[in-house]
Amino acid sequence: MTRKNVLVIDDVSVIRSFVKAALRSLPIDFREASDGTKGLEMHNGSRADLIICDMNMPAMNGEAFLRALRESGDLTPLILLTAESDMGVLGRLIKLGINGYVRKPFKPAALTTQVTSLLGLAEPS
Repeated sequence: MTRKNVLVIDDVSVIRSFVKAALRSLPIDFREASDGTKGLEMHNGSRADLIICDMNMPAMNGEAFLRALRESGDLTPLILLTAESDMGVLGRLIKLGINGYVRKPFKPAALTTQVTSLLGLAEPS
């Protein structure tokens, strides 16, 4: 099975580690960035198959990252990690082009389900 490349963007290294641990049973290679600016540079240098991005980060937050990505014509699937509960904000992000979101704190199974679906992978047993 071909391994997929996933870019995890979060300013908290523990969250990045938790995301990787939650998806460890999947055929995925990870790259990490601590903010949207670094994530955009990494992605532009070598495209990911999927991006998992935090909402609230310094330098460039998740919404600004998503906006920059979509305005450049990049349609790479993106799952937003967020503690946001305001449906107006989430609706705006869906219109901007997120492919899914997982509310923090999240259960590994919730993230795994979205990742396997967007990457066309089989759910781990």
